[in-house]
Amino acid sequence: MAVTRPRVREGLTVVELDGEAVIYDEGSGDLHHLNPTATIVLGLCDGASTMREMSLDIAVAFGAPADEVEAQVRALIHQFRKADLLVPANGRPRSRPTDEDPSSPRDGSSP
Repeated sequence: MAVTRPRVREGLTVVELDGEAVIYDEGSGDLHHLNPTATIVLGLCDGASTMREMSLDIAVAFGAPADEVEAQVRALIHQFRKADLLVPANGRPRSRPTDEDPSSPRDGSSP
């Protein structure tokens, strides 16, 4: 398995307030709300660290078991990728459909 260094993609506006983040995707109009834990992990997605390195840093800072933290970090990174918040692992931009369903929610929530 190739080692990836997750990085937040361009085209997002991230605003942090009281430890939480709101992310606006300028291209799609999607809006995402992150809890404090997800906000910490997203802040570490700068392309410099692997998921394992991020997990160890968080585990040390919070005195938590590294294996449990790594499982949570990996799950969050997976969710970030599904939400198109990160540069794809292969480095190629994800293609977006050109015809959007006007009835679909624009806030990132499910119908």
